[in-house]
Amino acid sequence: MPMENTEKLIATLLSGLKPREKEVLGKRFGLRRKDFRTLAELGAQYGITRERVRQIEATGLAALRDKVRRGAGREFYAYLANHLGNVGGVRRADFFANDLRQALGCNLGEEQLHFLLEAHGALRYHPEDESCFAFWYADPGAWKAAANFIEKFKKYIGNRKEDLLTHKKFDELFAQAIKPHALKDFVGLNYLTVSKQFGTNIYGDFGLTEWPEISPKTMRDRAYLILKKHTKPLHFREIARLINEIRFDHKVAHPSTVHNELIKDGRFVLVGRGIYGLKDLGFVPGTAKDVIKRVLKAKGPCSAEDVLSAVLKERFFKPNTVLLNLQNKKIFGRTPDGGYVIREA
Repeated sequence: MPMENTEKLIATLLSGLKPREKEVLGKRFGLRRKDFRTLAELGAQYGITRERVRQIEATGLAALRDKVRRGAGREFYAYLANHLGNVGGVRRADFFANDLRQALGCNLGEEQLHFLLEAHGALRYHPEDESCFAFWYADPGAWKAAANFIEKFKKYIGNRKEDLLTHKKFDELFAQAIKPHALKDFVGLNYLTVSKQFGTNIYGDFGLTEWPEISPKTMRDRAYLILKKHTKPLHFREIARLINEIRFDHKVAHPSTVHNELIKDGRFVLVGRGIYGLKDLGFVPGTAKDVIKRVLKAKGPCSAEDVLSAVLKERFFKPNTVLLNLQNKKIFGRTPDGGYVIREA
């Protein structure tokens, strides 16, 4: 669709402004090399108060909006409004700018988009905060619909962690969650991108950012995620190596630190010399004697070979350690056919 070049539109809007107005708007919106300036910084630069800078900015924006009312960028602004409406009336700011770069084949940045939309004045901007990324919305009703869906979806998946992280049922859960809202799938997904409450981990799993499996911030949580994904015990040195290989952030995982963290966390079970498994994956703490008792309690009388096989599936004991513990006659007895049982207290 033919449309005025965005750079040309920005130049058109700025033309005719007083030099100070043009300079203030350029620096307030970072139009050149993202050279942002606060009201206080500009006040100090010009030797005037913050309030006076704000007044200059407001006067400049009023002049821009007058140009827009008289037809400047008409096709461009009509396209923006139509696109925003098609995605549900709300769009994350950086995604909005990317949409336009792709659709218009231009180098429009988030700061240029912000300037152009402020010049238009019809759409509303919500700055980034603790719960949301910066976004644009058409009207309060659109944001209310988005916020409602975000909150309902968070509650819906809150107790369905395993379905999302283990069984990969996002599509199924999303289809069920969106039904009561009468939203198109892509609109619901668009709403979720605005919220910081959802995210994906390094393995592509989707979930709540409050879940340690999605946003592992501590060494323990990172170790937990790695062990859960490998589904088998690993030596603490290998866990440290994998944490550093993945590079969650700039922090280096030292093997000794990882070892100390795992010892103190009940989610991890020492299953061999320096080797840890997860309770979630069926590993249970205890000595060789404890594991043997658990096996015999669950299976009933077993031969030495069966006990050894079952114990070694759970723990990395040396075979002789298991067999020697079986000889403890105070705890284990023998059946007439040679099987082992737990002696009654």
